[in-house]
Amino acid sequence: MIRKKATWLFVSLIMVLVVAGCSGSNGNKGGSNASPSASAGSSASQGTPEASQNTEPVKLTFYYGNVPLKNEGRQTDEVMQELEKRLGVEIEFINQNADRFKLMMASRELPDIIFSFEEDYKQLIEGDLILPLDDLVQSKGPDIAKNTEALDYYRKYVSADTGKLYLLPMQVGATKEMVAKVPFTDYGAGYLTRWDYYKELGFPPITSPDDFLDVLKAMQEKHPTTADGKKVYGVSSFVEKAGWGLYPFYVQMALSQGYMDGPGNYMIDADSNFYNFLAQEDGAFWDSMKFFFKANQMGLLDPESFIQNLDQYQNKQTNLQVLSGIGAWWQAGANEALATIPDAGFVTIPMENHSIYKTNVSVIGKAGRAFAIAKNSKNPEKAMEVLNYLYSNEGMNLLTRGIQGKQWDKVDNKPVFLESFIKARENIEEAERIGVTKYAYIYGLSDYTVNSDEGVAFDLNSESLIQSIEWKEYQLDYAKHYGGDYPGDAIEKMAEQGKVDLMVFDTSGSVALGTPPDDIKRIDDSIKDYMWKAMPKVILAKSEADYETQKKNVIDELYKMGLDKSKAYWDEMWPQSIARVKQ
Repeated sequence: MIRKKATWLFVSLIMVLVVAGCSGSNGNKGGSNASPSASAGSSASQGTPEASQNTEPVKLTFYYGNVPLKNEGRQTDEVMQELEKRLGVEIEFINQNADRFKLMMASRELPDIIFSFEEDYKQLIEGDLILPLDDLVQSKGPDIAKNTEALDYYRKYVSADTGKLYLLPMQVGATKEMVAKVPFTDYGAGYLTRWDYYKELGFPPITSPDDFLDVLKAMQEKHPTTADGKKVYGVSSFVEKAGWGLYPFYVQMALSQGYMDGPGNYMIDADSNFYNFLAQEDGAFWDSMKFFFKANQMGLLDPESFIQNLDQYQNKQTNLQVLSGIGAWWQAGANEALATIPDAGFVTIPMENHSIYKTNVSVIGKAGRAFAIAKNSKNPEKAMEVLNYLYSNEGMNLLTRGIQGKQWDKVDNKPVFLESFIKARENIEEAERIGVTKYAYIYGLSDYTVNSDEGVAFDLNSESLIQSIEWKEYQLDYAKHYGGDYPGDAIEKMAEQGKVDLMVFDTSGSVALGTPPDDIKRIDDSIKDYMWKAMPKVILAKSEADYETQKKNVIDELYKMGLDKSKAYWDEMWPQSIARVKQ
């Protein structure tokens, strides 16, 4: 999750790496007069089911994705309260935590609705922990059922060879062509740093990651501690073995070289070419290891990068202890802390002759993540109704736009955000209270797809919205410096001039790959576990010569562990998967 949005909070909630994911990364449809049956499933429905007003709400638990909600439990924002009212439910959200989820699987007590990651698919299915969903989709999921192509892929390739539908694709329906020309308010993935400090240095050229390190060092020398005396670092990272994996340690380099994370230990480019990043010694991963090594040599690296979790990393960002960021979705707290300083805010540095990530899409769903319903759920039918709502026109409108008449409405028969909402969401606390786009990680459809009732994309962040935003001083200063009217415009003009490449990725091939056999999965899992132990040895090497020795030792060990066998499997499967998608 990684998209255009009006405020840093919005960017933080929807981007995606992934990145993605988000992009990423990371709808609210209006109306209040639909019948009960329409609200439960029909994409044409609107409003609150009358039945839900006369019965006790059904309590459900929902295991959320790897960009956590600010607080677990029931959400108090307007969007989720409206969803609960319309569907007659109360939803307790549980933020992703790999260790906790393993305990849940071991105890066979899982949340009703699961945001599942690829590494857990096989265990969930073969362990009989989740329900086959074919019958439930037929009876309670009419909007889900419309996505025939995506569901067929999941039956065939994401079912542990059962041929049944255990997992539901999410963020379905978008193509690269849909988003290639869409203007973004901003670009929030890559090499981020504080604009006020960069301006203070006189805007020294940054044309490479090495230049970026030099700039961070100059900033650190001028600002070695925070206002309350904490040490300031140039570079930091975190450990989240499930969900994010090694991603935080290579994503900046990968995106700047025109790649994003792919299946297994692979990276993919915008043309669906891919390579094994551990085996490719001159590729983005090992280039990134050298970047972190240099950062450590220069006294820029946060020494807790290998032991802190995501929450601790974000706390340091919010406390202004780190001079750079990986993605704007993790910088929301820092930008909030800087809100009273006119020129201050984290921005993405556009290095000329490098790539800048725009987003990733797939007509058959987001690769590496899917919805499931736990076998132990006491009300799987209601859980399916909730999931179906995420794929409906009404549900997507609610999550992406808010409540009709309150956050958006139709003007000249065209849906637009209301000016009162545009102004309100500039305040981070108010945006959180409203909740529009807060749940981007659980959209059933991509917000680039078209509402079939309107003929208009669910996403309303158009040129008119861009023009109405009250830009902050540092954003306008940034835009002017790079030749644009607002941050996204500056990047897009640089792309038009051939100075940077804007990258839109299609991840459909990663979905159609299917589940690897047990021996390949064992190799890949052991390699991941090994890399968490080996990576610090490489990055914390004492000298250039020691770095090269440590790197060679790691690569030699990887091949002893079966990297060549894993690579041979994925190298054969990827072209087959791309061919399936193109059929």
